[in-house]
Amino acid sequence: MAAPLTVYGPTGSARHRAEPDHIDDAGDLMDDSARDPVPQAATAGEYVVLLGKVRRCSGLTYREISRRSSAAGHWLPPSTLATMLGRTTLPRERTVVALLVGCGMPAGDIERWVGLRRDIEARLGEPARGDSQPTDPDPTSPDAGLAAVDPAEPQQAPAEADRASRPARRRLRLGVLVLVGALVGALAVGASGALLSHADGDGRNAASTDGCPLVLRQGMYGPCVLDLQERLVAGGLRVPVDGWFGPDTASRVMAFQALGGLPVSGTVDGRLLDELSGDPMVPASWPEDRISSRLRETFPEDPAGAVRLARCLSGLDPYRIEVLADGSRRWGLFQFSDMELSRLGVDRRTALDPDWSIGAARDVWSRTGDFGHWRCAPS
Repeated sequence: MAAPLTVYGPTGSARHRAEPDHIDDAGDLMDDSARDPVPQAATAGEYVVLLGKVRRCSGLTYREISRRSSAAGHWLPPSTLATMLGRTTLPRERTVVALLVGCGMPAGDIERWVGLRRDIEARLGEPARGDSQPTDPDPTSPDAGLAAVDPAEPQQAPAEADRASRPARRRLRLGVLVLVGALVGALAVGASGALLSHADGDGRNAASTDGCPLVLRQGMYGPCVLDLQERLVAGGLRVPVDGWFGPDTASRVMAFQALGGLPVSGTVDGRLLDELSGDPMVPASWPEDRISSRLRETFPEDPAGAVRLARCLSGLDPYRIEVLADGSRRWGLFQFSDMELSRLGVDRRTALDPDWSIGAARDVWSRTGDFGHWRCAPS
């Protein structure tokens, strides 16, 4: 059985994220990782999988690990980390060290992980990508240089070969410069013909220094979205952490913006990521049992119908925001529309308050005597 994994938090303290193998005499749960902090891996792919477990169990996002690594003198952009953990080739030693330092692993255990990596490299003959340079052939070997020589072809003297190749190299460099210039021009010129800088554009094609787009929006997929989702969850907004910027993620982004008094765009730029990394802005969400209890108290005439309707409209999620085909939005437990909020003089933060939403729904009931104001077909 493969050994479970010892994980290190930001302060370097060990935490174990494995099913207990046995219980010691004192009754404490123990696992194999407590005895062997570095699991065994026979292949580069297995080694990368174990590194991924270290990252996940640390509880840190890609950006947080990058910041901690940088503070310790290492260079590890979030995009590099995500790429490394998404491959099955043996990562660079310095990248492994930066990851483990960012996760808070003690130096002694890092040395063991590095040793395991070197063992895999030596055993499989799989040098880390970019870690080693090609070695020159041994000039004392009788076979040195023979592989590069075709005895059937006449050989040029070195000086003559160099002179002959100079015009070709100049033409190649010129061609590359022209091609690069054309590509840059094509990417930088907008539909109107105006040259757009990163600051002037909308960020759709621009990238930040960490490899992520300047603006994340619905429809995107990848490690940058994964990092965003982890931040949303850490901030108190439940969302699937699957790397896809779908409707659920867009809803949570808009909820965060509304609750923080920010412009509600549903897109994510650097400022919003900084806000997500700061002090919590999201009030603790009501659990379903509290919402159900308040609905039953507020609608004694039809308590079950009130709960059923709210569940159908929002899944009993007070921070639910739905975007309709025409771009308009519906907010909160009872999904009041933008137009209704404007007519009632209510801001978007208030619209996500479950107490307000239930009270506003009661006002509608008082006028109509039923729930006919809403139409909801259970999905």
